[in-house]
Amino acid sequence: MRDYLKSKDFHRHMRSLLAPKFRALGWESQTAGKCSFARGRRVCWLQVSQYSNSLIGAKFTINMTEGSGSAGDIRILRRLNEADRAFGKALEETIIARLARPDPDSEIEVVGENGGTVLVKPGDLARANPRQWEIPSDVWLPYFRKRDVDDWAAFLLPRLERMTAPSSPEVIDPQLWAQRFCRFIGSFRSK
Repeated sequence: MRDYLKSKDFHRHMRSLLAPKFRALGWESQTAGKCSFARGRRVCWLQVSQYSNSLIGAKFTINMTEGSGSAGDIRILRRLNEADRAFGKALEETIIARLARPDPDSEIEVVGENGGTVLVKPGDLARANPRQWEIPSDVWLPYFRKRDVDDWAAFLLPRLERMTAPSSPEVIDPQLWAQRFCRFIGSFRSK
């Protein structure tokens, strides 16, 4: 049996691991039950896949809002560079290799490439989303037990400052820039 973390336990544990670094970077922990942090109008939070459960494990990602509205939401793991992605891919393979193989090694349903589920054998979990670690793919980090969460936190901690830095125009969602432009143009219109 895996020592699977339910969503609330995942958030509590990950908050305990990430909070000191976020505080050092000037972020404040939010009191809601989730692992989330705020600095000014910017909010950063962890999102667990809706398909997570004790049989298939879970995946999570990190979102950040820069301003108001969902148009300003970005997935900060997209900011991982090539070296980060190579290291992350190797860590994912290590986590998958630690899984006990059932006998017989039947297929299980896991979160796949487009957020839906796919059937794969536990040894082939990387096949569920083969392009995840290619730039600029959306990255979701898999975990099956508390140890995996600890490993992902160790991976994230040295990268948090760079990933949570204010966005440049190249990495902000284009819709956000369009909204800002419309507001700017609107300020010149007579009322």
